[in-house]
Amino acid sequence: MRWLDLLKRDPVPWLLDPVNPSVRLLTLRHLFKKPEASLAEDRARLLAWTPITTLREHWNPVNFWGREGDPYFGGAMGNFGTLYLFSQMAVPLFPEVSPACENLLDRGRSDDGRFMLGGVPTSPWLCYTGMALQIMEHFGYGNDLRARSAGLALIQTVLLHPEQLKCSIANGSCHHGLVKALAGLLSMPAEQRTSDEEQAMAVLGEHLINYPYDFGRHDTEWLQPAFPRYYRSDLVELCHVLAQTPSRTHPRFQALLRQMLMLQDAEGRWNKSRPTPLLSEERIHQPSRWLTFEAIHTLTLIYGDDIYAT
Repeated sequence: MRWLDLLKRDPVPWLLDPVNPSVRLLTLRHLFKKPEASLAEDRARLLAWTPITTLREHWNPVNFWGREGDPYFGGAMGNFGTLYLFSQMAVPLFPEVSPACENLLDRGRSDDGRFMLGGVPTSPWLCYTGMALQIMEHFGYGNDLRARSAGLALIQTVLLHPEQLKCSIANGSCHHGLVKALAGLLSMPAEQRTSDEEQAMAVLGEHLINYPYDFGRHDTEWLQPAFPRYYRSDLVELCHVLAQTPSRTHPRFQALLRQMLMLQDAEGRWNKSRPTPLLSEERIHQPSRWLTFEAIHTLTLIYGDDIYAT
């Protein structure tokens, strides 16, 4: 089966529209497999895009986009949230990002290396560590010892202390956090991963694939995708992350994939279902290029990408 057979229409030409240079760059990189050297113009166009230039204008040399003394101040609209937004959008490194990354590395970690809010030492903060690992890898800090210590702490929690895979705020297991943690480990280059990292990803994937999702009742929020995200996940991100792991061959994954496909509209596009305060380029209840790209990329990871990559 080809992935295109699962869609009501092919949305890829729509994803290539220069009106959204972020999605165009992601599409060329991951669906068309364009070499990075050929994407210089698209990266420059993304940096010159109004949503990015506006955020750059709001940067200041003391507190960046939030508060220098607390990288998490301001939530999705603070320093941490803005860096995570840039990494989700595939924004290339630019000068204002580096001091904010250094600040996160210096001020945003616990004594054992995990990225976490202050004042809640009993929680492993899977979501923040996973999101931070994605930020660090995206902006070239993946091999920084401070980032690597966070990855090691996460792996040790997964492999040695699985009883800690909980969230004090969620009052128990938090599968949103598990998605972020798995995405953080996946952001590390495959050729650099150790056997412990591979095992930790397998454990997280098993937790996510075996969870009894009840989309008709208490898990309906998973059917409300949005972009950009913060610590909350959704079905599109869940499938996109699991598709990059051996869990994609599990029979339960096919059930999740079918549920994701049910969210497409008549044009083969996925709608944004929740508001996002930091970036409002796409309207709620309207097709989202970012979500549609993730869904299509998920399908190519499962069924092959020979249609456009060649």
